[in-house]
Amino acid sequence: ATVIAIMDQDDLRSAIENYFDGLPTRFKGDEMFQSMTATQWNFACFVRFLQGFLSVFASFLLAVQSETVFDVLLNFLGVKFVSELDDLSFNLGLLGYFGEECERATKRISEVMFQQDNRNKVDGTDWNRSWFNKYAHVIGVFGILSTLMGLFLYVLISQLKGDFSAQVINMQVAEGDIPFAALFNGCYRKSSNGMQYERRLSYEQVGFEVSGGKFAFCGSLPETGEKAWIFMVGEDATDPCRDFAGRTEATDSYDILAVTNSQWFSSGGVAFGNLDVTPVLESSPDCSRADIDKSRKSCEQLDLEGYIDRNQREVQLKSFNKTFVNRTGATVYTYPALTHPIFVESTSTPSSYELIFFTGQSWVLTDVLKSKTTGGDVSMQEYMDTEPEFRSILLSIVFNGTNVSLVTGSVAMNTAELSFTPSGLRWFRMREAARNVPYNYPTADQSRPVDDILLSCASCDDKENPCSFGGKCLDDGTCACVNGGSGALCKVPPNGDGRCNPYFNNQVYGWDGGDCCGGTCKGPECGLG
Repeated sequence: ATVIAIMDQDDLRSAIENYFDGLPTRFKGDEMFQSMTATQWNFACFVRFLQGFLSVFASFLLAVQSETVFDVLLNFLGVKFVSELDDLSFNLGLLGYFGEECERATKRISEVMFQQDNRNKVDGTDWNRSWFNKYAHVIGVFGILSTLMGLFLYVLISQLKGDFSAQVINMQVAEGDIPFAALFNGCYRKSSNGMQYERRLSYEQVGFEVSGGKFAFCGSLPETGEKAWIFMVGEDATDPCRDFAGRTEATDSYDILAVTNSQWFSSGGVAFGNLDVTPVLESSPDCSRADIDKSRKSCEQLDLEGYIDRNQREVQLKSFNKTFVNRTGATVYTYPALTHPIFVESTSTPSSYELIFFTGQSWVLTDVLKSKTTGGDVSMQEYMDTEPEFRSILLSIVFNGTNVSLVTGSVAMNTAELSFTPSGLRWFRMREAARNVPYNYPTADQSRPVDDILLSCASCDDKENPCSFGGKCLDDGTCACVNGGSGALCKVPPNGDGRCNPYFNNQVYGWDGGDCCGGTCKGPECGLG
């Protein structure tokens, strides 16, 4: 297609030939051309050459990107049509379609003739010129052809090596028919050993290159013979056409990003929605598989209030403080649970603690976790930073769903405000483990919501999280409560405490819960405020 495009480009050949011929010595026809300078002549040749070259280059680019021969022909005809528009416009002007003035101008141009040195282009007499000048247009055309063929060879080799495909991708799967699929959310990098299937790149889960998830291409599915991108898990998964856990619809695409909106199916043929696959720059921290990102703003302290346990008789009030595993950032972790904030219950010790942390898809509230560490002089932060036992317990919760009290709905990792703080999310009981699956990922049971608990940010901010009932937000993020309010953000009114508080002595607050009325107040300080 490129060869045909070059040979068909009269503008390209004529521009090279006229440039090396030089400025004509004499014009026949309209006198306006007699004053043309060499600079003007060369500029005209350059513009004509540029038009022809761009047409050829566009044909080349379209041919390289076309998937079928039919696409090549359609693209070539499209470029040919566009490149001929100038000639078509000129001929229409010559016929008077654009008015009399345009018709006269086009006729003056079409009737002009020029003579170059000893070669009279009007009567066709021979011209004594050098061999190079005579064949300059041939040399130029073949030079351009050779350059484009070299470029095509480079593109072909690069494509076979996978250089034009995404090198790092981020995969996000929502809750669906495969309960543990969200374990494999995160970054995937092209295979470290350069493994390709059907001349397509394969991808390995960052941090779990051997035992984690993998993307590859299957050239012939066992039952249908179709081609598809597949997802497989584990070190024993080596044959993408046999060991896959999920696959796309039939596709022949070289780029996995082209199937991000494709319907995916389990190995048994059950549809389970889409996998959100997006490209990731090598230097991007948004994969949540890199250094701990402490720059994102999130709440420093969470207050939990409500009924967590089914048999609980009184409202629980607990505070959770934000921290990070390895606060120095010296270690690069490879799992979202270790790269996002972890909220630790304020009375926790290394031997007994409660956590709220992000699993990569949702937030979980744990039961009281017991460890073998006796405590001693080891602080909770030191235990989290240095003890392998802590990371083992954390990953056991993620992979096996052990010691999970409550779990939120699905949260996308690229949603910073939700993946870095759980305040405002709805909580659920954990879905029961599915049968015959290798993992029990903590997933929300949407039929069992827990709406009688409130998890709120206890760190005040005058704009986004102000103190209530006239309280003042201090520089350390705590509230100085006035008017009788209490709690982290002064949100707890003093109604019914047996002491009259004028701020709440109105109908909205039930006249301070009856504290300001002698007939309803019970306490030694009734009526005092």
